[in-house]
Amino acid sequence: MTRLAPLTLPIAIAVAMGCTATVTPEESPGGAGSPASGAGGKGATAGSAGATLVGGAGGGSGGTAQSGAGGVGVGGAVQGGVGGLGTGGGVAGGTQGGTAGLGGSGALGGSGGTTGGAAPGGSGGAGGSAAGSGGASTGGGAGTASGGAGGSAGQTGTPGTCQPGCGSHKWACWPMPNPVGSGLPNEASYTDQGDTVLDDLTCLTWQKSPPSTTYVWQDAIDYCEGLSLGGHDDWRLPTRVEMASIVDFTKGPAIDTTAFPGASGAFHKTSSDWILTIEQRGAGAGKDFAWAYNTGDGIVSNAYSKATAARLRCVRSDGAGEGPSEPAVAPPNLYTEVAAGEIRDNYTGLVWQQGYSDAGMPFADAAAYCLTLALGGNTWRLPSVRELATLVDEARVAPSINVTMFPDTQYGSRSNDWYWASHLARNSQTAAWALNFDDGFTGTNVGSSGDWNYFTAGWVKCVR
Repeated sequence: MTRLAPLTLPIAIAVAMGCTATVTPEESPGGAGSPASGAGGKGATAGSAGATLVGGAGGGSGGTAQSGAGGVGVGGAVQGGVGGLGTGGGVAGGTQGGTAGLGGSGALGGSGGTTGGAAPGGSGGAGGSAAGSGGASTGGGAGTASGGAGGSAGQTGTPGTCQPGCGSHKWACWPMPNPVGSGLPNEASYTDQGDTVLDDLTCLTWQKSPPSTTYVWQDAIDYCEGLSLGGHDDWRLPTRVEMASIVDFTKGPAIDTTAFPGASGAFHKTSSDWILTIEQRGAGAGKDFAWAYNTGDGIVSNAYSKATAARLRCVRSDGAGEGPSEPAVAPPNLYTEVAAGEIRDNYTGLVWQQGYSDAGMPFADAAAYCLTLALGGNTWRLPSVRELATLVDEARVAPSINVTMFPDTQYGSRSNDWYWASHLARNSQTAAWALNFDDGFTGTNVGSSGDWNYFTAGWVKCVR
């Protein structure tokens, strides 16, 4: 069974730079521990010292491939129409091509849409079908009175070939890597390019050896934007979810030091401004909070003061996305309900349980809940904290998730309204990773009664 009934939520307490303030749970940020302990109870103590794959969104076994695009030609327009998402070829060698995209309607002479590529290992997506009165598609002939020709079929994807992104930097538009040796799908893989490191799964390119200097938020943004490295000058400060893709919750420091030698276990700035800071409302009114990752232990906080200096690591990718102080914008066709109670992320390829456990439970029981979940006859598992992070909608709080696809999601710090992740905390036999959809902050249940990270049970949302 999955739980859909809402619960009564507690009031959260904000603590920022040693000062306290009471806020409602709908506006509670997570804290950043000793630098800035924030209002959702998110805290952390600093620890010790090729864009989208070809074919677009395929990911996991049976992930999606993007279909060819149909033509659009309204009054002789020159922009191609957008094809539908295919349901076939996947990263893990799917054999079904993407379904045909719908052609755009239009007047004679409309120019063609682009052809969709297949996901790595998958078959090519079908070309866009003809439609409209005079539209044409790339690969087809000129428009006629009976409608333009369909686009040509997409070609088979090539693993590791990077294509422009999905139009967002604040959503995972690629398979989320999991740590090497974690026993989870999509193990991280990197290619050393000298001064830079290519993530073979996300196609993000990372600065290999960032400066040891610490920066306040705007200076960190300026540094990355002014960086010229590896023949590129389009570097930027990574977003929350991009940084999540390289934070290794199984290690200390919480990053792959083979791929990133000399990496520091310290707070790192991200370009993700907290939504209540962007909008200057609720707990964000008068505050300067932004998301930051502690690579000492792997915890992410949405309440790290921009004025508090921290480390950085720059990133680059193909394609455009949101600016630092712009709300996250979900990419098109992000989710599909593939079966009753099952929601597929069309970019990461993960299929999620739409609901969640009908009761909270200790971490020791969470994995068994997923293994015995009778939903669609499929095999389910407990997600990693990285995978849970892909569900976080930075444009929302309380809950910070798409509430249409995932209704009645529980949230709230200083409560048991956390969602368990797959792994125990490093060097612990009792504390485990979890994510709280109050804002999307992460933590392990090591706190004492009354602390932001004190919880004795959690909800379970399974994935496959």
